[in-house]
Amino acid sequence: MASQFLILKSELILICLNNDKFVIIKNFFIAPINKLLLCMWYFFEAGGPMMYPLLICSILTVAYTIERSFHFFRAGRSADVPQVIHDLIEKEQFDQALRLAETSPGPVSAVLAKGLMHAGEKKEFIEEEITLEGTTEIKRLSKHLHLIELISRIAPLMGLLGTVLGMVNAFQQVAQANSSVDPSMLAGGIWEALITTAAGLGVAIPSMIVHHLLEEKVQSFAFLMKYYGSEAIKHLEK
Repeated sequence: MASQFLILKSELILICLNNDKFVIIKNFFIAPINKLLLCMWYFFEAGGPMMYPLLICSILTVAYTIERSFHFFRAGRSADVPQVIHDLIEKEQFDQALRLAETSPGPVSAVLAKGLMHAGEKKEFIEEEITLEGTTEIKRLSKHLHLIELISRIAPLMGLLGTVLGMVNAFQQVAQANSSVDPSMLAGGIWEALITTAAGLGVAIPSMIVHHLLEEKVQSFAFLMKYYGSEAIKHLEK
């Protein structure tokens, strides 16, 4: 079965080819949102099989973006707490600072808590513990970011692959047509093949932007952990 959709201003014409019979449904009013969805579905089908992995990539990007945004929001909820902990450390109120650090969310508080647990020990040991905790927190913050970056890199290649496959199919149809070659046949095959390239770029560009923004957030947390950790070591060392 082959289907073709033609969307006009206020009506939808659905032409279905089934056993050489055409069924035309006219004057069927639909809302603008339904027109948009049908138009998107038409382009999705016309793009060929590579549209499915691109759809999966877009869903993964949206899902990981929401998950990471929620995680960063939760981690930065108590942005002023590290400064309060730092002030308590300077006053050598280590027990109170440790209690506050352990009960406060966020990677910076976790790093300070790890240092406070070893207050009074050798500087090298405290540095090692803080560095290890900082590395663990950065790894936790960077979770799934490499997948978003991977999608931003492979989506254009997947779109290009779909275009190449579509072009091969279009020229194959022209070759099979022998002498009765219709230029519109080739043109139609080419524009349908280019849909996957556009779709690949449409997935890759937002993914690249999202990855950059999230990576900047990770670097911001990394700087705060390094700053407050280094300041804490000055007061916690033996």
